[in-house]
Amino acid sequence: MLTQGPIIKTNSKPGRETHIMLDDFDIQASGLNDQDISITSVPSPVVTSTAGALATSASSTKSGILANLKATCTDLLWPDWPDWPDWQDINNTSSLMLPEFTDTTMTLTDHLDIDTLDESPPTTANSSSKINITDLIRVELDQLYFDRVQAFCPIIHRRRYFALVAQDNHTPAQICLQSAMRTLAAAMSAHWSNLSKQLYSETRNLLETHSQAQVTLRDKVHLEHIQAWLLLSHYELLRIGVHQAMLTAGRAFRFVQMARLSDIDALGNDIQVSPVVSDYSSSSTSTEPGENFVDAEEWRRTFWLAFTFDRLLCLQNEWPLTLQEEMIFTRLPAPEENFQNNQPIRMSFLPEAMAQSTLSPFVECIVMATLHGRCTTHRRLYAKESETRTEHFDIRQRWLAMAVERRVRMLVPSPAVDSDPMLLFTHMLAYRTSIHLSNTIQQTAWRTVDHGVLEAAYQHTAAKAASEIVRLAKAVPSLSPFKAHPFLPDTLACAATFLTTHASTLGDSDSVQHLLRVLGELQDTHSLAGEYLQSLKIRPRD
Repeated sequence: MLTQGPIIKTNSKPGRETHIMLDDFDIQASGLNDQDISITSVPSPVVTSTAGALATSASSTKSGILANLKATCTDLLWPDWPDWPDWQDINNTSSLMLPEFTDTTMTLTDHLDIDTLDESPPTTANSSSKINITDLIRVELDQLYFDRVQAFCPIIHRRRYFALVAQDNHTPAQICLQSAMRTLAAAMSAHWSNLSKQLYSETRNLLETHSQAQVTLRDKVHLEHIQAWLLLSHYELLRIGVHQAMLTAGRAFRFVQMARLSDIDALGNDIQVSPVVSDYSSSSTSTEPGENFVDAEEWRRTFWLAFTFDRLLCLQNEWPLTLQEEMIFTRLPAPEENFQNNQPIRMSFLPEAMAQSTLSPFVECIVMATLHGRCTTHRRLYAKESETRTEHFDIRQRWLAMAVERRVRMLVPSPAVDSDPMLLFTHMLAYRTSIHLSNTIQQTAWRTVDHGVLEAAYQHTAAKAASEIVRLAKAVPSLSPFKAHPFLPDTLACAATFLTTHASTLGDSDSVQHLLRVLGELQDTHSLAGEYLQSLKIRPRD
């Protein structure tokens, strides 16, 4: 969205110690037996909002929602984890710096010193770009964004964006987002690929200047700045590397936390009764009843894109997560059709969606990323525990395996998988999670009498999952590398590594070579593909 707002207030009550899904998991899990665990669908908490109700204490209403979710989502509870340090807080990030990407010297940092920033609010800026590009090129890049990028970064409302682009004056926040969108669009085009490097440099300079200046107010964060940082992180993942993408994403995640995007629906706001205030709505002459819904939906979509990106980024090196799932009071994003056509719909919260069978591609990706994040945390906690923790490890491993298997069964086969980048990646991510659980069993430092049988069972499931990834990979060439999800190479490499490691028992070299060929086709547009090909030390055959 290229609007001046919404301006998101950040002066709400600070952190809470209550956990939703993490409390008492081990107590519940200890009662598991060999039978399947049934997950009951939870009705969405309905709160009638009026002008008087909105004046009620936020903490009182949040407690009500918390009690309701905790009472009804017992099958989805998850254990308490210790407080892990954020990877953004690591000292001396110089080791993660990459060589110069453009001719322009840039300082890449992951800190935000808001005490030294200018206190003056941002002023309206001229929308002209420092790069000499014509209006026709801008129009083409805008169209490319919605044709190729919106499918895996579905956070911008198309009609509102083009309506704003047609205006003469744009604010600094709008210019930052506009530049970030065109940067990512250029990266997904063979014709404008070289232009993307210049656009990246300019976009980063714009964000360094304007996004920091407005944060000094400490109670306002422009949504466009959060969106721009997220899009820039995606560009860096595609063209520079995962380490630089992590540093930039850390900036975006901090803005998400400052804006409290995880609390959008904490007051039980009904989007049709208590509309979200938007500067765009207040300044626009449009009287469409769905405009307020679009404002709130862009907030939600921005949060969930950051949430998913956090989990997918941390898969690379199993870094601790930044955006935790325990205290999320933001409903899941609406289907794309409702969002783009201004059709309000009330969505569920994350714990409820874990048990639902039919979800939109974006929500399905969120659910699978959540499950994979839990599996990653599980491995970090228990993979190297002593034998005294074997029982706890097995219980948690079984719970995760059954949850993943249930989610895989819920994936609806659809011809759209071959043409929808988000849907294709989500299906592969589900199978990647099964492989991850098998690898976790193999990496444990201890052994039990039944460990060999258990390991063989997980390996069998992982082998079938790898075969499914190979089958889905055949759809990638028809999808075009320019439309492939940024994290698609990770799922392909995971399957290739598993099949290579177990080549003596599986004997499926043809599948490995096919995956490597697909990675080779992606390496010009996805930096991850090139990194994985190099790490595997194998080149695809002609």
